[in-house]
Amino acid sequence: NEKYFKRSIHHEIFHIIDDRFKEIFNKEKWSNLNDKNFSYAECSTCTNNLDLNTYLKTYGFITEYSKSTASEDMAEIFSHLMISKKLLAKNDEILKNKINFIKNGVYEIDKNFKF
Repeated sequence: NEKYFKRSIHHEIFHIIDDRFKEIFNKEKWSNLNDKNFSYAECSTCTNNLDLNTYLKTYGFITEYSKSTASEDMAEIFSHLMISKKLLAKNDEILKNKINFIKNGVYEIDKNFKF
């Protein structure tokens, strides 16, 4: 689907980054950014949260698929950040914190790691 093609590539690139830098993209810290009443599924295929359409009203999540696991949530936000210069999180403090978490992690990799 061309609508999701570029996002999907960036989504998968994030998974590669995440696998290499698990200490930076700590799932427990990420999960603590969510509302205390929310919990992720055990795996991304253990849920019916599959829709990739971008939410207009975010409430901490950019897509339905973001609600499946912490890793998928991070990858969805990263993919949106890479495709759109403007990720709207006007009145969504949770989403703002998640965006900053991703950005800070990428900056830390760029600043501290030699390849």
